[in-house]
Amino acid sequence: MKVFKILGRVFWIIICIAAVAMITCVILVSVYGVNTQEKTGDETINQAPPEPEIVSAKTHLLFAGTTFWGRRTNTDARNSQLGVAYPFSQLDTLNRKAYDAWIAGLECPVTQKENNYHNTYEEEKIFKFNCDPDYLPEAAKYFDVFGLGNNHSGNQGAAGLVETRKHLDENKIQYYGTPKRSASGTSDPDFKNDTEDATNCAIVVLPVRVGLDNNTEDRYNIPFGMCSAHGVYGVPGDDYIENMKTMAQYVPTIATPHMGAEYKTSADALRQNLYRRMIDYAGVEAVIADHTHWVQNAEAYNGKLITYSIGNFMFDQTFNAEVVRSAAIEANVVIDIKDAKLADWDTLGGECLEDKTTCFDKIQKAGLPKLKLTWTYAYHATTSAGNRITRLGDAALQTAVGQRLNWGAIPAEMKIQ
Repeated sequence: MKVFKILGRVFWIIICIAAVAMITCVILVSVYGVNTQEKTGDETINQAPPEPEIVSAKTHLLFAGTTFWGRRTNTDARNSQLGVAYPFSQLDTLNRKAYDAWIAGLECPVTQKENNYHNTYEEEKIFKFNCDPDYLPEAAKYFDVFGLGNNHSGNQGAAGLVETRKHLDENKIQYYGTPKRSASGTSDPDFKNDTEDATNCAIVVLPVRVGLDNNTEDRYNIPFGMCSAHGVYGVPGDDYIENMKTMAQYVPTIATPHMGAEYKTSADALRQNLYRRMIDYAGVEAVIADHTHWVQNAEAYNGKLITYSIGNFMFDQTFNAEVVRSAAIEANVVIDIKDAKLADWDTLGGECLEDKTTCFDKIQKAGLPKLKLTWTYAYHATTSAGNRITRLGDAALQTAVGQRLNWGAIPAEMKIQ
């Protein structure tokens, strides 16, 4: 009888152990899931879910014309309840949220004057400009990149240019270009020792929306080239065109010349030949020019857009209907994803945001294939009439600006549909 009792106890102990083991297995499976395994020969391979694949890559940009909040605009802003928000207060009429980045030419140095004092004589009579830095937090809500390659960004000398870059860095606004007209600066003695600003071209990093096959979207940081060409008092040096060509061999590059006869409805032959050379010889993606304070003609040249002047986007001139209007150029950019190595470009873009001084060298050494892009465009007429506050124009102004651009002659395949 004792033997049977012992066997009975052993039996129930085994049953309890088995029950505990089963419960433990159920708990482990519910917490950690089941690894699906596939046996091939003597090997066992864990099947992880596939990584999502890229199915599209694009960015949506707005190129704005001459931008400046000094002089009379500053006076209006300081006298208003809006203060430094005044000149930017109606920019949302241009649907800022629809764009990945805004790029404009900043036609003034940004330096701190004591008590925001502006020398009226210098600004009004000899056109020596300054823009106060306390506007920059408002500007940064709209603008991602400013071009400094113009005849006013150096108005406060080399020290003012260094300070301008410092303020832009603090507000996380990227910049490119130079007020010098040659890389050596020999024609601009105030800047000949400005080694930081040795070239008219620079890498800027633009956000690109990358679509994945699982219906999600990532944002990549992709390097683009931006090149200025300041030639208000003559044409820029040949070295600047060579810099464009070098940049364009590695990254998609846009030229933004600042030159041309002011207050004219169309460009002259000198500008036409020079801008076409930027496409034919230097290989830039587009030429989007400003400076003349009026909107001038545009053209499709060899399948690429040239705008000879897109006018005053944000400026204090109000003396006629021409100077208060501009053509903001909308660009929809689609990247050919085949063999694009976008993840590698994204890595370089992040490194460029961290250290722009070594950025282009890293791109050259990486040896990645240059990205292939398709560009389509639209334009939006803007006005600052009456109050020096930039805003979207009405239908009549849209038509008038389109006629000046000769937009009807731009091929349909180059237009945003």
